[in-house]
Amino acid sequence: MKSPIPRSLLSIGSLLAVASGMAGPALLPMPSKMLASNGVFVLLDSKTAVVAPIELDDQAKILAADLRAATGLPMPVVRYAAAGRAIRLVLDPKFTTAGPQGGYRLIVRGEGVEIAALTATGLFYGGRTLLQLLPRAAEQGGDIAIPELRIEDQPRFAWRGLMLDCSRTFQSNDYLKKTIDRLAFYKMNVLHLHLTDDQGWRMEIKKHPVLTQKGARFSPKYNEPTSHQGFYTRAVLKELVKYAALRGVTIVPEIEMPGHSLGVLVCRPDLSCTGKIPDDIFPFFKGPSITPDILCAGNDDTFRLMEEVLDEVIEIFPSQFIHIGGDEAPKTRWQACPKCQARIKAEGLKNEHELQSYFMRRIEKHIASKGRRMIGWSEIMDGGLAPNAAVMDWIGGAAEATQAGHDVVMSPTSHCYFDYPYAAINAERAYAFDPVDRLSPEQAHHVLGLQANFWSHIDREPACVDRQLFPRLLSLAERGWSPSVCRDWNEFKLRLDAQLPQLAKMGIFYYREPQ
Repeated sequence: MKSPIPRSLLSIGSLLAVASGMAGPALLPMPSKMLASNGVFVLLDSKTAVVAPIELDDQAKILAADLRAATGLPMPVVRYAAAGRAIRLVLDPKFTTAGPQGGYRLIVRGEGVEIAALTATGLFYGGRTLLQLLPRAAEQGGDIAIPELRIEDQPRFAWRGLMLDCSRTFQSNDYLKKTIDRLAFYKMNVLHLHLTDDQGWRMEIKKHPVLTQKGARFSPKYNEPTSHQGFYTRAVLKELVKYAALRGVTIVPEIEMPGHSLGVLVCRPDLSCTGKIPDDIFPFFKGPSITPDILCAGNDDTFRLMEEVLDEVIEIFPSQFIHIGGDEAPKTRWQACPKCQARIKAEGLKNEHELQSYFMRRIEKHIASKGRRMIGWSEIMDGGLAPNAAVMDWIGGAAEATQAGHDVVMSPTSHCYFDYPYAAINAERAYAFDPVDRLSPEQAHHVLGLQANFWSHIDREPACVDRQLFPRLLSLAERGWSPSVCRDWNEFKLRLDAQLPQLAKMGIFYYREPQ
């Protein structure tokens, strides 16, 4: 099986020819480096095993199960194996990369496969690349042969994310797990869950059960399907966090404040500025897109509730960052509120914009006291940015924030909003996005990465969500992982098209470009 042709260094652009030449899908995202020859490793029935030490048992079982599903071969997990016919997972303390966590080395020889990394996450990513190398012969009953090669790979950015709106339309736990699997397959590593908004409160809070008793359901008069509403129990979220972590995905929770807070205010109208709040929660298109009622910044009970909520959020989610929203908070109620005006005077603030900054700083201080970091949408810069906060830039602010030394995640509406139609943002436009364009090297150092955002007010059923996310999400997957020189749309399009059968195999109802 082995060719005498010597290995040679392949440029990134040459990788497509190697992958497609072996009758397998082209790799996506593009790896950093690759060495290849014309030899192959043939997977043999009952003779190929996944070999891993006990501390890598979880990773070995996940890889073996995925290989089993892809090939139909037994793929047992064993602790030791004789030379050959093995896919070995190795934690290598000497393995280092210059980039963020997740680098790996994949070596395929005629006699076996080795995946090495410094971390279990790196090993997981190496396994995803191995799965993409499986040729279509696996589906046709022929020999299952993987090309001999050596890949050394690492991510460009630490944050490669997707925001999924679970408030405007509840997303089932099953769909969240499918989303995690799909993100992980393409080496994306953050699932940002938008858990609260005007359309509902989706997380169980032990200390305040009313939030889900009343805030997780639409009024019956709107005839909303049961599947569009509900909440996640603490047990479900804990299990989801564990499921994601084994696949290299961090779940970042978002609790909206001070605006987009009707899900709270229908339960606690005393925390509004007027006390006059609708009795029920309306679907997005059956009420104002932005309500004037927001959390009262002059009421200490507001901060007491939100801090108690955040304590439970932090207990469930181990993520470094806790998202607090902060966007689209109208100030009309604050302008007329005696409590808010008294707060402005007592704190020596100039106006309601600085009152929002006061709100954010107070919340940031509480989050920091728990050893976590606050992140919020662009508007958290309104009136002055909290000291250790990071910004998720959707409408600007990245240049100013990074110039001041704050970390930023890039998710602009121009390229990253996937509830927008494909006519506005197609896969090519998404692929053109570079998070650090127009930033100095010093500013670029503060760019954590990039994120796609999906708001569930228009497309609400799982198949419709799929269609909005795929395949253009793969464009951002590559822009977040691969070296910056990967910018050739025509070359990427060939690899993207080669991935479409894989999307179908994963049960994804992806968008099909007009011919």
